[in-house]
Amino acid sequence: MTQLRQELFFAVRWPFIARYFGQFCLVIAVLNLVTLAAALLEGQFLIAVAYALIVLGLIAGGWLLTRIKVKGRMQMNEAMVLVVLVFLAVPLVTALPLTVSGIAFADALFETISAATTTGLSTLGPVEQRPMTFAFARAWMQWYGGLGIVVFSLALIVRPGMSARRLSSPDLPDDLAGGTRAHARRVLLVYGLLTLGSFLFWVLLGGQPLSGLLYTLSAVSTGGFAPTAGSFADLPGLRLAWLVTVATLAGALPLALYHRAGRRGWREFTQNLEVRALLAAALVIILAFGTNLWLRGMDLSAVLRHAPLMALSAQTTSGFSSLDPGGLDAASKAILILAMATGGSVGSTAGGFKILRLLILFGLFYRCLKTLSVPPDAVVDQRLDKRKVEAKEIQDALMIILMFVGVVFFSWFMFLAYGYPALDALFEVVSATGTVGLSSGLTQAALPIPLKLTLCVDMLLGRLEFVAWLVFFYHRTWFGRKRGSS
Repeated sequence: MTQLRQELFFAVRWPFIARYFGQFCLVIAVLNLVTLAAALLEGQFLIAVAYALIVLGLIAGGWLLTRIKVKGRMQMNEAMVLVVLVFLAVPLVTALPLTVSGIAFADALFETISAATTTGLSTLGPVEQRPMTFAFARAWMQWYGGLGIVVFSLALIVRPGMSARRLSSPDLPDDLAGGTRAHARRVLLVYGLLTLGSFLFWVLLGGQPLSGLLYTLSAVSTGGFAPTAGSFADLPGLRLAWLVTVATLAGALPLALYHRAGRRGWREFTQNLEVRALLAAALVIILAFGTNLWLRGMDLSAVLRHAPLMALSAQTTSGFSSLDPGGLDAASKAILILAMATGGSVGSTAGGFKILRLLILFGLFYRCLKTLSVPPDAVVDQRLDKRKVEAKEIQDALMIILMFVGVVFFSWFMFLAYGYPALDALFEVVSATGTVGLSSGLTQAALPIPLKLTLCVDMLLGRLEFVAWLVFFYHRTWFGRKRGSS
């Protein structure tokens, strides 16, 4: 904490920001070559030209910026500023090819922000009416938005150190990326193997390869963009829907855990408190959601089909659906709202304020109650899975949860001011802030532009978990004393 405060005391240095942003531009250019190839293969030459111009512009701009010479290591606030700039730049740049296909810029930007933040909300209606390049571009962007951008960049360009660890994600545990290129490549390997394994199982189960690729890219990143408007409802049978759901659950677990399990054995999964808590939370949501559907008159076979898929979709923040959330009753929507807000694991691709922070909050409540039954001078430590929880961890967890609630409340008020139903509006803003993608039906082309922008801000804030944005808008980040380059 002391080091963080020391680093935030110094203003960012523009040469560092410019040089490393240039390197990000080169990475983004390479990633967009894939979409360019997809457009050429489908014969969408106008869209291909748009992507070609973007790639050339990114390469030219990136090359010029990387010519800037810097010495020394990057500060933590510089790394956070870079993350924010990348998540602003990627949607802006990739929105341009969508406008070529006749999509209004506001909707194109909404779509790319939703993709880059792995949310999955859309204002464009049935995806089947658009070129396959469009569906692929969304899924591909969700995949590299989930972890690809930062991991590629860490593996290629960032030096070891705390700032690199912070760059990989504001909430990653210390043993995930550690700031080293070797650790970054391990994370990318895990991410890639989860993606490849899910796709191969899809093909083995008889699924159509192209649909499987689109589902897989969105599933592992817990993104939720399906290649058809009906999502799971359009799949032939339950086997493929469950495969995608298992892939989303795999993406919602701490990615560091896979590497540790490979070295120490698969008991790492069963012994991990966060994994157990996530599965327990999902089971509670399944039972509550399913029981409510059954009490509302749904046939038991339909309950058994839909309840696990919908509950796990909300808990993993993937956003796939077998039912239209807009047609659910109030209690069912409330249950899904709770799951979407809680989300998945720290160090995963899932959104929400994370199950671990909820455990810390519950532990704080228990500690407060316990202090009432001990002598006033007794020291009562808060523990989590036999480990002492430090005051900084409690402070960080409470800050993230409170900021999540605050952003949701403000955005909800915006929707209420426009006269939208309270529960549906709450469902929508929690889905956006939790980067989930389930919709009560409010997110559509007719949604007023101020509310579309509100959801865009929610998605960006939720994806970076607020801290990077606080640093970005902190005045001392930009003005004040600068550290020497030595």
